[in-house]
Amino acid sequence: MTDLSPLAGLLRTYAYGYTASHDFSVCDQIMVDDYVLHMNAFSLRGRDEQYKPATAKQYRQFPGLGFTVHGFISNGERAALHFTEHGSSVLSGTSASWQGVSMYRWDHERLTECRVEQDYFSRAAQQQSGVPLPVSPPAMDPFMAGDEDPSPHTEDVVRTWLESSRWLDDTEVRRDDGHADTPRARIAGPSSRVLDLFSAGPHAAFHVLVSGTYAGGLGEAHDELRGVQGELYATGLVQVVDGRPRGHVVTDRHTYLRRLAATA
Repeated sequence: MTDLSPLAGLLRTYAYGYTASHDFSVCDQIMVDDYVLHMNAFSLRGRDEQYKPATAKQYRQFPGLGFTVHGFISNGERAALHFTEHGSSVLSGTSASWQGVSMYRWDHERLTECRVEQDYFSRAAQQQSGVPLPVSPPAMDPFMAGDEDPSPHTEDVVRTWLESSRWLDDTEVRRDDGHADTPRARIAGPSSRVLDLFSAGPHAAFHVLVSGTYAGGLGEAHDELRGVQGELYATGLVQVVDGRPRGHVVTDRHTYLRRLAATA
């Protein structure tokens, strides 16, 4: 651990000492009391009051829940992970794997805030079909990459890409479960707003929401929601290559459909 940057060491403990091992005593050591988790339209505030009960509920459903890291970036002040959670559900009796991207703040001792989206749409589909998706290979040694300085150029490129809503149709950026044919929400008249964005060298992590009218794409079972106005949230971890973002974006298409149905 002595060769890791302080923030990388903290996130390594978060990934393997806490999340993958379900050890809430480690959670107490690495998170402040008023830790905040933002996921789509919801926020959980308070490590013991709200965060732990929500996490414990997932651990009860997936008692062997695993956590695989595919990517990590840090600039010393902010950090982000691209990950897959995977396990067998005691409720459905089936297994599933689902990807996510999370962004973190810290006070130079413990984590203070997380923004995250996870692909619960894919998880639900796998549980229904009984056919789990394989977990993508882990990053070789993600936490040893070291901190990289923030880059205004990287942030400008990614912010322009997001605010133009080009990210919605960019086929060179992987979405959700990573398959080329994975269902994508089509949104008419999209307007994207960046909720959070930071960079580490050529890499950037972001949280964005797009407003517009649902135009299909998430299966015939939801066609009655076409024409309903709503907001889709996404987190992403990308690298700017030749002036264009490349990487992975995870949307909250599962809860997006729920919100659409609630307002239809």
